[in-house]
Amino acid sequence: MTVANFLFSFQGRARRRDMWIFILILTAIYGGLFWQFGHWHASHGLTDFLPAHHMWIGSYGVALVTHNPFVGLLGILAIWMKLAVFVKRWHDRDKSGWFILVVFIPFIGWLWQFIECGFLEGTQGPNRFGPSPK
Repeated sequence: MTVANFLFSFQGRARRRDMWIFILILTAIYGGLFWQFGHWHASHGLTDFLPAHHMWIGSYGVALVTHNPFVGLLGILAIWMKLAVFVKRWHDRDKSGWFILVVFIPFIGWLWQFIECGFLEGTQGPNRFGPSPK
């Protein structure tokens, strides 16, 4: 699988290791953007109260406050990549990519995704979503 396919396609499977590397790199990029352009703001889902110049760049209630449109576009790109990687991770667990919506279950959804995608091994051998990513 190419890097572009890994980051932008919703087809196929992704290993735990690859998902964690992606998250670490994305976290480093977020940290660099924080350092360079703005400050973090925990919105706790109350994005209606954020001024128009706030850009939503992550799931789980974190926004980067910025006036830089490049950072906003990068944020939209980051959301797409996050969705693509997590869908492929669910595929590796032999579950539909729609399981990504589990994070919206109050209190336990994020924990469910964290454990299932972050720590549990994928299906051995091929499954309905393709060959093993190993």
